[in-house]
Amino acid sequence: MGSVDPVTLEVVQSRLSEIAHEAGLALIRTGASPVIVHTKDLGFNVADARGRSVVYSRWMPRHGTTLSYMLDSTRRRFPPEKVHPGDMFLTNNPFDGALHNLDLAVLSPCYFGDEIIAWTGCATHHMDMGGMSPGRAPMATDCIAEGLIFPPMKIVERGELREDFFEFLLTNVRVPEYTGLDLKGQIAANNVAQGQIVRLAQRYGADTLRACYDEMIDISEAKTRERIRKLRPGHYETTDYLQYDRTHTVKCALIVDGDTLTFDFTGTDPQASFFVNSALPCTVANVHNLFICLLIPDLVINEGCFRPLKFVVPPGTIFACQPPAPAGAASVTSGHTAAILALRVLSLALLESEEWWRANASWGIGRADTTIYGQGRNGQRFVARTVDVGAHGGGARANKDGVDAGGVVHSTNQSTTNIEFLERRYPLLFLHNRLRTDSGGAGKYRGGVAAEMLFKLHGVDQASALVWCMNKDVPNLGLAGGGPGGVPGMRLKRDSNVKERLKVRVPDYEEIQGEETVLGSQNPPFVCTDRDVFLDRKPAGGGFGDPLERDPEAVLRDVQEGYVSVEAALQLYGVVLLDGARAVDPEATVREREGMRT
Repeated sequence: MGSVDPVTLEVVQSRLSEIAHEAGLALIRTGASPVIVHTKDLGFNVADARGRSVVYSRWMPRHGTTLSYMLDSTRRRFPPEKVHPGDMFLTNNPFDGALHNLDLAVLSPCYFGDEIIAWTGCATHHMDMGGMSPGRAPMATDCIAEGLIFPPMKIVERGELREDFFEFLLTNVRVPEYTGLDLKGQIAANNVAQGQIVRLAQRYGADTLRACYDEMIDISEAKTRERIRKLRPGHYETTDYLQYDRTHTVKCALIVDGDTLTFDFTGTDPQASFFVNSALPCTVANVHNLFICLLIPDLVINEGCFRPLKFVVPPGTIFACQPPAPAGAASVTSGHTAAILALRVLSLALLESEEWWRANASWGIGRADTTIYGQGRNGQRFVARTVDVGAHGGGARANKDGVDAGGVVHSTNQSTTNIEFLERRYPLLFLHNRLRTDSGGAGKYRGGVAAEMLFKLHGVDQASALVWCMNKDVPNLGLAGGGPGGVPGMRLKRDSNVKERLKVRVPDYEEIQGEETVLGSQNPPFVCTDRDVFLDRKPAGGGFGDPLERDPEAVLRDVQEGYVSVEAALQLYGVVLLDGARAVDPEATVREREGMRT
């Protein structure tokens, strides 16, 4: 029995969690960019006076880890005598904790009387940081070219916004109207949380609050170790590839030793010349996010959950790059890859345990990313990402199909931006946003299918486009005999007849005539017109188990709902369909499957 009675502990723990949730809502309601308002790419932590996270982000979990890193760097840079009531600190340094430099964090001490009783921290993705190109800089060869990088600095001093710093930041970004409102929304979120924490301290007292912090962390650690002990001790490893400027080899081994897990990335290639690197905090954050989702989604998440985890990440590699290496796409390239590697080795361990049902095949990995920018319908400059969270297919699970258009495995709790919102705010028109037939990996349980988007400029004659693609030729692996999921890609038809076709009806991509280009991994910015049409295909999840063991009736339903084609039903699953896919021919299916097995 701890020093705090269980009822008080539960009330305080629940209240702190809700405070973090309310603070995130404050940012969503005061921010301006679709990344915040629709995608909800944000995190909010509450830490104790020693910097230990007691509420790990109620929003996107991996921001919880990066906020912990950034709070540590802030407390090192600003000792207690340099911290005052009303201060708030800003940082976005990837080598000190940020996922990448587009993620700005605002951190603030919370005072009760003359002592700090907590720290609050809010992180979110910003549209631009003034790099060599809008948003991410896929052609940058060092972090300086990727835009502004701030070590921990005071953005608010003794309750007053530092106008000089604020104006400097807005002067050096391409969309200051978004950056300014989003940053002030982060300040507001911290203010909301601090007011509520002070009220909680007034109710229970600072000593009780501190005792609750200790109990919360210790209980979460104990429960996490209990869950880890259910895994079979052993060594599990996997190898994969990250394709961008070239194909990089990445490796991960998992050592299960009693109630401790070690993730060892030894053998991964040296850091890359371009922005697909990840600094150590981003790598750890993505593995933490995956670990939570796969093994402990039902626990209260705080610092205690990560004490049983150890990391071996050799410096100077893709997963622990050193400055001035570029790392602007870390969150969606190497960070994502680290999460998928962790997913795979953890799933291998789970399959050997009583928790086998938690195992997952790989979720869709890689992406085609498009930024359209120029002068909008109102004459003002715009920077638009066509989608802020890829609707990737989820990996098939050990006992059920993967989630269709389930998002991204390392960025849980996010949403895809509303298409109507994008069309209203930017000069874009989306012809369709739908699921990709046959993209999910085949298996006894099918991998989740991914989305694809067909879009063009609308309301302006031309703009600039910046497109890059990761893993366009590297499939997403299945598990236990499951097939691979579909890869991402971006296709473009130039000077097409799309405007004429739209006068009749909304055409499919195949019906549009024009000069077709399959865009590569790296593409310099180019001018597009309102006669050009883009097809953006998201990656899909791998399958689980032998496809020839899938229930033929499940295959029939997939065909009828458009997830699987009639041809794939026969070629991948050995299922023979009758009467235009109205029914299964059971005898012919048995013969077909026996022949395929032979």
